[in-house]
Amino acid sequence: MKRILTLLSIPLLIIVTACGETNNAQSGDIVVETSVGNITEEEFVQQLKDLYGETVLNELVQKKVLLSKGEELGIGEEEIQSEIDTLKESLEIEDDQQFQQFLQMQGIQSEADLRERFLSHLVLQNLVGHVGEFTEDELREEYELGLEVEARHILVNDIETAEELLERARGGEDFGELAKEYSQDPGSKDDGGNLGFFQRGIMTPPFEEAAFYTEVGSISEPVPTNFGYHIIEVTDRKEFEDSFEEVMEKLRDTLNNRKLYHMSQMQEELFENVEVNVLDEQFKLPKFTN
Repeated sequence: MKRILTLLSIPLLIIVTACGETNNAQSGDIVVETSVGNITEEEFVQQLKDLYGETVLNELVQKKVLLSKGEELGIGEEEIQSEIDTLKESLEIEDDQQFQQFLQMQGIQSEADLRERFLSHLVLQNLVGHVGEFTEDELREEYELGLEVEARHILVNDIETAEELLERARGGEDFGELAKEYSQDPGSKDDGGNLGFFQRGIMTPPFEEAAFYTEVGSISEPVPTNFGYHIIEVTDRKEFEDSFEEVMEKLRDTLNNRKLYHMSQMQEELFENVEVNVLDEQFKLPKFTN
């Protein structure tokens, strides 16, 4: 049940709009008559394009991407229906009315909308792995990484600079001095990039993961985040005082948050790697054009 609710809370870039039956009216046909003037099909469609056109086009492009990737991965209606059946069974839903009430409570427009969400989930699950499912060995490995790490970092805007500074730092130049000269983080650069001790959940997921998996005294490979590129030197580590059993669920939440982040990143990459040529000059989709 927890896995299913997590799935439904995953932020999706795709939101499928409900569509009615196709209207066969021509562009000059009248769709509404009033005593003060008529509204033509052309006026009606243009107004919809002006108000919602770019949003709908984005949604349709994203839908095409997911459908294509789903086909490539061999994900069909059978797999999607299995997910829906599992959802109904876990919620003890016995009829269509209960199911529709559940969809409304979750803000899901229709079963078609739900199917699109499950398709997105299955595509990302195939690419990244299951959400919320971790072995005891994976949890114990995370436990061995300790409660907190102490680190300092250098933040720059491009990968080339990050790689150059990494080579210089690993070659023996003082990390703190490099941070003071080159780091773009105003909160830490004057202190040599020092961030002090921090636990899981404080830093953005890729930064956190790199910091905890870097050995004390070592410097990470460049880590991309929304802020730029980081090289991270881990200077100390504090072990857990609590037993593994006492913190196991917290560790599971940590790994789950990282998995959700990776899923979000993978979804964006799927869309960004698609070439889109917008033929209607009214619209621009910079996120999808190369």
